[in-house]
Formats: sequence, structure tokens, C-alpha cells
Amino acid sequence: MIPNPNQSIKKVKTFIRLPQSINKKTFLSGVAMVFALIFLFSFIKDHVSCVGGFPVYKKSKKEIPTKAAEMPPVPVKVYKVSKVSFRDTLPSLGTIKGIREIDLKFPVSGNIEYINFKEGEKITQGDIIASLDQKEALLKLEYAKVELEKQTTLFELGSIVEAKLKQSQLEYQSAKSELDKTNLVALSDGYVGSVEVNKGSFVTPQDTVGTFVDLKDVYVEFGVIEKDVAKVKESQNVEMVVDSYPDQVFKGQVESVSPIVEGRSRTIKVLSKIANADEKIKPGMFGRVNVLVYEKEQALVIPSSSFKKKEDQYFVYIVHVEKSEPNQFLETATGSLDQGNRPADKAKRKKGGTQDLSPAVEEPKSTFGNIEVRTIEISYATPDAIEVKEGVEEGDLIVVDVEQELQDKAKVEITETQEGIF
Repeated sequence: MIPNPNQSIKKVKTFIRLPQSINKKTFLSGVAMVFALIFLFSFIKDHVSCVGGFPVYKKSKKEIPTKAAEMPPVPVKVYKVSKVSFRDTLPSLGTIKGIREIDLKFPVSGNIEYINFKEGEKITQGDIIASLDQKEALLKLEYAKVELEKQTTLFELGSIVEAKLKQSQLEYQSAKSELDKTNLVALSDGYVGSVEVNKGSFVTPQDTVGTFVDLKDVYVEFGVIEKDVAKVKESQNVEMVVDSYPDQVFKGQVESVSPIVEGRSRTIKVLSKIANADEKIKPGMFGRVNVLVYEKEQALVIPSSSFKKKEDQYFVYIVHVEKSEPNQFLETATGSLDQGNRPADKAKRKKGGTQDLSPAVEEPKSTFGNIEVRTIEISYATPDAIEVKEGVEEGDLIVVDVEQELQDKAKVEITETQEGIF
């Protein structure tokens, strides 16, 4: 039997016939709801993840910038490179000593009769510093003088030979020399450093009466720790300040570096000669010393916080400035500072909708630029700064206080520019 097509269609229609309790409008609403649930599930799967039991929104892959130029600008501080006087110093604390500190001694024995100067007093060449009891020496000189006069008269009368006269002359000169030895005379200008005896003291040629100090130049003696010994050399410039004259810098040079390391302190003794024309520096003072271990004028110097090292290379981040414009990247909790939401617009609004006639707050402006990662060559480095031999030029803007790695051509916002000595 050939089936009747009309019967088949009728059976299908009967198969999908809706119950009378569900109308067509309700059915369509249900279908729409199913599709909505499918779409919502797909959205949640692609855009929401669960962290710690809480749903967290995540951007789709196409929303995440993949290039440095597409990232929002990174706020940075920069230093403007300039040529400066660059130097590295080695600080120390030393003791002042006179260059000429001479022990004063009498060449003969005797009792001290006079002490004419106190400790620290200035003396000039020819001054008598101290004298011994001269009674015996004066008697000998007086006797030798009388004897010489007598022999001179006899020689003129022809009563004695010339040899006899010369003998008397020698005895007189000897007596005079013995008297001179009872006086301690300053051989040049200077100061009495110390006085070791009192009036009436008996002294011999081995006893020190006091010290003489010449202060036209002085020494400062200081120690250098073992690890810094290689930095100090003879003829290096030295600067020194003493507490008595904190605003005056005294200058000199390293004169000698001891080859021996002191046992307990593990330091090497260094002696520097300091000019002291006005004689302000006194022996025994403490001096704050700076040895200039490196000096260069017109050096390209950058802060040590501005460079990074990768393997055997050093590099810096150079900022190439684009332009100055209003900061369009600042965001509030609800979005960007677009029209009506900016501080300048808010300043114009007043309760009730009337205009505030007070001056508007100016929109803050920032300078933007792009990063260039540039390799540099270092000439000399200190804990605070480095001298660049090659890689930067005067006027370059380099990022300082680098907290993150920046990519080449990355966009940055300059928030502060530093210049000069840091």
C-alpha cells in the first residue's frame, strides 16, 4: 500500500501538538530563557574565574595588551645628565703633628736658672728659651779675659812669643763657648711644644728640657683600613677640617704610606703634609681627613640607582620625551576623568546647580615619553654615583630609582626631573 503523504504530515503535527494548558506565547518565552542561560554560561566560562571561593572577572585575551607601546604609561623619575666635577674621597680621622718637633737639650750639665717661655708660646729665632746657672762659667770667662789681656800686653812688649798669645786666645774662646752652652737658644721661629723641667732642676746633656715645634707646615697622621690600602698613594691630594675651624679646609698631600699593617687595628699608617701658613693648626689636634682618590672635571655622572646589570653589560633607561599634555591616564574609582568628572569641572559646580565664580583648579599636566634601553660603559663607580665613559650624552633623561624592568619603546610618564649634584 502506498502511504498517503497527508497522513504522515498529520501524524507529525499530532506528535508536536502542545498541551492545551501551554499556549504558544509561554512556549516561546521558555525557549528564549534557555538560550539566555546558554549564553550566560558561555560568558561566565570565558570571563570569570574563581579565586578563594569568590568570582573574579578576567579580561579576554584580546583585551590584554601584548606590546610595550600598548601598555598604560609607567610613572618614572628621571635625572638630566650633565657634566660635573666628580671625585671620590676616602675619609679618616687623624692626629696633627709638627713637622719639626725637636727635643731641646743643654750640651752641658747644670742647674736650671731661667725658663723664659711657657708651653705653646711663640718664639722667634735667637730667643733664649732657658738658661743654666752661669756663675762658674762667668768666672772662667772673666779669668780667661784677664789672662788674654795680660798676654797681649807682654807680646806687644816682646816679652813672650806669639805661641803664648795664641794659647791665651784659645782659652778665652773656650770659656766664652762654655758660657754660651748654658743658654738654650731658638734656631728658628716656632713654638714651645712642651716644658719638661722646672727652675732649679739639675740636667745633663741626656735630659730633655722641652720641645720646639715649627708650625709653618704640619703633619696629619691617620690610618687606612686594609681593604682600602690600594686606593692611597703618595702625592695624592688631601683635604682636612679641624673642629676649631669647621668652615676652613686645609689642603696638603700624602707624603708617605707605611708598608706595615698594624696588628690590632689592621690599618696602615699614612702621613700627609698640610700647609699651615697662618699657624692655626696645632699639634695634638684631631683632623677629619679626606684623601682624594679620584678627581675629574667635566665628567658625565649619573646616580648609581639609574643603571642595571645583566650578565656582563650595564644599561640605563633613556626617556625620549614626546610632548606635554593633560594626564589622560588618571582613573577614578568609576572610570576616567572625562568631561564633568574632572577636578576643574567639579570646582565650577556648586550646591543647587549654580556656577561657582572662584578660580578653577588647573588640570595637572605630565610629560610623556618612550623608553630606549641603552648599554653604557663605566669609567669609575662609587656607592652613590658612576662616571659614564660611553653610552650617555649631556642632556639625556635617564630613569632613576628603577623598581621594575622596562621594555624598549615602553611608554612612561615623567613625574619628577632631577638635575645637578645628587
